[in-house]
Parts: sequence; C-alpha cells; structure tokens
Amino acid sequence: MTVLMIDNHDSFVYNIVDLLERNRQKVEVIENDQHMERESLLRYDTLVISPGPGNPINKEDRGKTLDLIRQGRFRKILGICFGHQLLAYSLGSSIYRTERIYHGEVDVIRNFHGGILRNVSDKFQAIRYHSLAVTPNPEIIVDAVSQSDGTIMAFHSRDSRMYGVQFHPESHYSSFGNEIIGEFLKI
Repeated sequence: MTVLMIDNHDSFVYNIVDLLERNRQKVEVIENDQHMERESLLRYDTLVISPGPGNPINKEDRGKTLDLIRQGRFRKILGICFGHQLLAYSLGSSIYRTERIYHGEVDVIRNFHGGILRNVSDKFQAIRYHSLAVTPNPEIIVDAVSQSDGTIMAFHSRDSRMYGVQFHPESHYSSFGNEIIGEFLKI
C-alpha cells in the first residue's frame, strides 16, 4: 500500500518522504487543507503527519487532518513534531508552550523502549524544532522523554495504532532515524 503524507506546510516534508522512500514505501503527499474523497482514502492504510508551524488546537493550522484521524480508516499513524502534538491532542492531551524555543537543537532522548523505539539505545541524540509540547494522559503511553527538560519526546496510543515523535527522525543530527521509521513501517 501507499503511505499518505499530510503536509502541514513545512520545509521538512520531503526529507521525511525521502526517508520513507528509502524504506521502500510509495508516498503520496497532500496538504493538510486539501479535500480527499472518502473512496480515495481506501488506497492508504498508513498515514504520516508532518511537522509544521502553528498549534494543533487551531483548526486553521491543522486543516482537515483531525477529521482524517477521527475517521479511523488508517491501520497506523505516525506524527512527527506538529503531527506528534496533533495525535496527542486527538487522544486527550493538552498542548502547552515550552519554557524555551527549540530550533534545530540537538538533545539527548531517554528511551523507555516502547512503541517504535523498542530497538533503539537507552539514550540517543535527536534534533528538536518546537515551542509546544504535550501533557501525559491515560490514552498515551510515553516511550521517551528529553533528558534536558523531561518533555515527552515519543508516545504510542493504547491500541498501538498511533505513534508520535516530537523530535525530527529525518534530521542528519538525529540518531536512529531510519531505524525508527523502519520500525513504524514494520508494525
């Protein structure tokens, strides 16, 4: 099947597409406000939600993506950065502003070996680009946190259908990006 990539108007989208294609996936990209007929969605069982500007609480920032998530048509969903926040929000997390803005900063991630991080080191480095973060809630299982400030860096949903990473696995400075994407695609 083909992966559907939601473009949240971000410059990193095609780096993620490249990473998916290197993992032998065919990827189709649509913008978050683009309409898709329900029948055409049947071609996809996997959804990837890109990074992007704004706040997932705001409909104008997330476009129609929350509606796609709530339809439940996708067997598995990965959210990266903004996508991570949007998935957590859809599962009941609050969104909050971090004490500092992270813009291309390398951080150490403490891994609890859940979800798509099960085969990654206990600690690894990843690049952060965000000023918003998510709160824990009973519907998400936290898989990793930032060693520097405790921010949730990865989670999966209780039904193991949704996976979020706050960091950018496609970045050259993130360790294990290809392995993380590969694990998501294997699930």
